[in-house]
Amino acid sequence: MSLKKVFIVFTLFFAMLGLSGSTFAKEVKKSVPEVLKEVDGKIQAALDAIPGGDAKQVAELIKAANENASELSANYKFEFERDKVMNRLKNARNAAKKSDLSTAEQELKAAKEGFAGLNNFL
Repeated sequence: MSLKKVFIVFTLFFAMLGLSGSTFAKEVKKSVPEVLKEVDGKIQAALDAIPGGDAKQVAELIKAANENASELSANYKFEFERDKVMNRLKNARNAAKKSDLSTAEQELKAAKEGFAGLNNFL
């Protein structure tokens, strides 16, 4: 390969790299209060699904709330309290998997209160 061809290849490579939108894309992070509202909505959806008696659906809704809650991050004390509340969600999901919806409902209510209390640690 001649020097001219090498120069053209590198020029095209860097031009394509520079024009690529994904090169400059950054992950958009949601604010903590926004994520807390989403988690609260998903917990409420799980609570609303309990009277229907479908344990599998309740477990899936709890899993979705737990996945959203894992996005929360502010400081050490906040994360410590978040982990305690996430254990409530885990207990609720395990109870829902065992079709113990009354325990799942109690744990979900406690988790909802716990997530509401996380605003104090911001």
